[in-house]
Amino acid sequence: MKKHISFSLLILLISAILFQSCNKDENLTPGKYSDGVFITNEGTYGGGNGSISFYSIEGDSVVNNIFEKANNRTLGDVVQSLYLLKNKAYICVNNSNKIEIANISDFTEAGVIEDVPLVRHFIGINAEKAYASVWGDGGQLKVIDLNTNSVIKSIDVGNGPEKMAVIYNKLYVTNSGGFMSDNTISVVDTETDNVLKSITLDADKPVDLIIDDAGKLWVLCMGKTVYDQNWMPIDNTPAKLIRINTETDKIEKSVVLSQNFHPNNLEISADGNYFYYGGGFEFSGIYKISVTALSVSANPIISKSFYGFKVSENGEIFATEAVSFIDNGKLYRYQGNGTLINEYTVGIAPNGAAFKK
Repeated sequence: MKKHISFSLLILLISAILFQSCNKDENLTPGKYSDGVFITNEGTYGGGNGSISFYSIEGDSVVNNIFEKANNRTLGDVVQSLYLLKNKAYICVNNSNKIEIANISDFTEAGVIEDVPLVRHFIGINAEKAYASVWGDGGQLKVIDLNTNSVIKSIDVGNGPEKMAVIYNKLYVTNSGGFMSDNTISVVDTETDNVLKSITLDADKPVDLIIDDAGKLWVLCMGKTVYDQNWMPIDNTPAKLIRINTETDKIEKSVVLSQNFHPNNLEISADGNYFYYGGGFEFSGIYKISVTALSVSANPIISKSFYGFKVSENGEIFATEAVSFIDNGKLYRYQGNGTLINEYTVGIAPNGAAFKK
């Protein structure tokens, strides 16, 4: 962080910290799960055995199936993601078309949000309003009233909307294509819930995004595999990292990360100096590059393949491995330089993490 900043930039930085979809919250009630990391486990598709695991920092240990243990029932089919807002955990259960709500302190149930077909991700705007990205209904955002836990409006965006971030009262939505194709970012006014514009990118399948300390939006486009009429792979479009000016919504920079492989996770270090990218079915390893130099390394800092990963505020990498979609998966903790700290058994098909402060 620079020592001398303008008042407008200070406001921008505060907005980015408060609103970007980084799954962090500073006003959490202490309790049973007061210090650690929540791990989302998809489970077996159609098996209804998605779950949440909890890694305790103090105990350096994992507790599995915390929702099931607290409520004597399972979460549902395909746990996609988890978002922490105030004293609640909002759990997107994709194939069950719902968002389960749990009290963070003990993970007892606190409600459920319906009318979210094939829900992917959730982001809170304030104490009363949130958005959920859904693949059902043709690709939409659902506007959620957090007082009633109900959908109050649907907004048409691009195909396969995924992760979101907010700054300047604008919501940026990655349109990954889902079951189709797309290469756009939808920009939504969070005060009126109207779509302001669509930003066309020079790369396919935007899936993740980050707002940096300077208020710039960085978008990871994973690229795609091109198939012939018999569904045989014949080509690839490159994976790219794209920087967008959030004041003008103009593209400022585009960097090729890989010509032939397709990462789907983007993270930034706590000091804002480094990006980490990797994860997914079609990418091996986790790579680290300088935010300023953007020099792409030929070698990953971690060579192992992961389903997803997250970087904590103390610089540790929490990476998840889906050993199979039938057996329990693995959680690995690494230092920021890629040195392994420890590994743990979690639920079936772990795909990501959410940090609690």
